[in-house]
Amino acid sequence: MKRRTLIQRLLQTSTGLIGANLLAGCSPRRSRDPWFDQQLLNPTVSLPEHLLTPVSEFYVQSYGLPVTLDATKWQLAFAGASAQPFTLSLADILAAPQQTFHLTLECIGNQTGGEQIGNAIWQGTPLSPFLAKAQLRPEVTHCILHGADSYETTLPLSDLQRSDVCLVHRMNQAPLTPEHGYPVRLIVPGRFGQKQPKWLVKIEAIAEPKQGYWERQGWSNTATIPLHGVIRQVQQDLVWHRQSQVELSRTGATGWAEGVLIAGIALDQASPIQAIRVSTDGGKTWQRAQQNQPTSPHEWTLWRYLWRPQQAGQHTLLAIAQTADQTQPLRDDQKMDGSAGALKIHVNLTA
Repeated sequence: MKRRTLIQRLLQTSTGLIGANLLAGCSPRRSRDPWFDQQLLNPTVSLPEHLLTPVSEFYVQSYGLPVTLDATKWQLAFAGASAQPFTLSLADILAAPQQTFHLTLECIGNQTGGEQIGNAIWQGTPLSPFLAKAQLRPEVTHCILHGADSYETTLPLSDLQRSDVCLVHRMNQAPLTPEHGYPVRLIVPGRFGQKQPKWLVKIEAIAEPKQGYWERQGWSNTATIPLHGVIRQVQQDLVWHRQSQVELSRTGATGWAEGVLIAGIALDQASPIQAIRVSTDGGKTWQRAQQNQPTSPHEWTLWRYLWRPQQAGQHTLLAIAQTADQTQPLRDDQKMDGSAGALKIHVNLTA
């Protein structure tokens, strides 16, 4: 049995995220460097406009093994219920009108406060003109998106016809790496990475809905990103769901006597983040954090809160995000349609 076949069969008999993490190369790759500079303790220092994740630290999720393709031979086929099927080369995509945009990509299996999330600058061309060129038949309702690794997922045609859905070939101002889908991947704003296949080789128009690989394993068929905001840093300590304990002394370079920097991110499917509320007493009281205002609702919002503790002791920190029409729930959960709960961070302030 070939190794790829063995891996795919093991994935199919594994349960959700465990199988994906161990066998399909799903790996958070973040360095241990702080996300936010300690100078943000100074209220006169502004939050950065963007916070990019280096490609070398960007999480990787693959159905099987990463695929290496020859860009000179690569083609994207438009097939299925189409009156005008055709194929595109990389040269065709590079010659089409280009868009450059910031977008945060997240794995649907990312646990509350997990590290399977990253923000990048992407460059590509809108998909919708090519769908129009294919002259899809009236009965078409969905498309199957096929990767060269045999991965497949589906989306409604109406979603793929949006002007912000792009065939992407560059990430952080460089060609996509093989791990991230070289030469071309699909970016669908507002959806988890599950709906944004790498190494895209075919878009197949169909008349009836069909579930893709991860959907057949029980993961959400819509894979829309829920409203969520999380604490990512306390002083110089990175925090996440597996590192939720912080101890700070009163004095020193990062002592709490001069104030404590609490900072993080917030993201929603499509709505701008209106506010981030922070609690330092386990949810009894809430204060509004400072935040930046990204031009795109698909890029994470950066926020910070300057906490001035009055005495030593144990404290539980929480952060929740709000849009114009909803507030993030307080529960700490992990679901098959993405985590939306609040992350508790426990801080011990010593005298």
